[in-house]
Amino acid sequence: FCSAFGRLSSLSMMLGRTAGIVRRSISHARCLSTSSSLTSLFNPTEEHAALRSMLRSFVEKEVEPQAIEYNRNETFNIPLFRKLGTADPEGLGILGLTAPEEHGGTGFDATACALVHEELSYSDPAFCLSYLAHSVLFVNNLAVNGSGQQLEKFLPGACEGTKIGGMCMSEPAAGTDVLGMKTTAKLDQDAGGYILNGAKMWITNGTLTGKDTGDVFLVYARTGEGRSDITQFVVERGMEGFNLGQKIEDKLGMRASMTAELVFDNVLIPEENVVGEVNGATLCMMRNLEIERIALAAMALGIARRCVDDMKRYAAERTAFGKD
Repeated sequence: FCSAFGRLSSLSMMLGRTAGIVRRSISHARCLSTSSSLTSLFNPTEEHAALRSMLRSFVEKEVEPQAIEYNRNETFNIPLFRKLGTADPEGLGILGLTAPEEHGGTGFDATACALVHEELSYSDPAFCLSYLAHSVLFVNNLAVNGSGQQLEKFLPGACEGTKIGGMCMSEPAAGTDVLGMKTTAKLDQDAGGYILNGAKMWITNGTLTGKDTGDVFLVYARTGEGRSDITQFVVERGMEGFNLGQKIEDKLGMRASMTAELVFDNVLIPEENVVGEVNGATLCMMRNLEIERIALAAMALGIARRCVDDMKRYAAERTAFGKD
């Protein structure tokens, strides 16, 4: 998808770290990579190990303390999310993890994507899910399939964290059967673009506050008569006719990740917001689902690792049958 850095100095520059801090991260990373629990299989290069070390420290200090509160209240920790970007002077710079460096990204690979999702999910899977929707479903998708002009326009804000994005694919009657979607986009030459109509359901980052839509989305819509005649568009908050249908409340899990229904009522989409080929987005969709599945599997690994650690901790503390 995107090549890894290959140079630790480039990692330092992108993450806004000093050379001394990076050297300490590498030292810690070497310890991680040679420990019994994290072998070189999980840290194939020094750069991956340094990334894991840095992220694990961040999760322990920043993510873990807030997880219960935000999940209990079903709210999204926007300030913390922005710390994953580059706009914050001390930000991690991972919102564009697989995006090209020239557009504000970090240029890492699918292995880095897996380890980031594992580490974030260890403490807050809901927060990680919002990260996945932004960094994989929006940023990586656009980085792979978008034009140079689109990358230049939309990726910097997404990598900085000033814009929080997502992807709109599922519909009330089209989940697993995604090609059964009913949302349409019809070209109107007189209007100067495509007219988008329909609704998308269960959209992660569909709202950030529960009162309005998220900032920017990749939206799939039917543009032809064939079953696979699907096209992908960039839709931005504030476009006329683009509204929040509802925030999905009282979820059984992932409660700190906002989920919403989004409604499109005669939304005019300029032709320059078409991503890839008209009627050719099925390939874009399937291509991006590959790395999404890697990220989701890594999330499951992070959750499982936390379960094992909590069980070990409890087993060491509990008293049973009169014995410690």
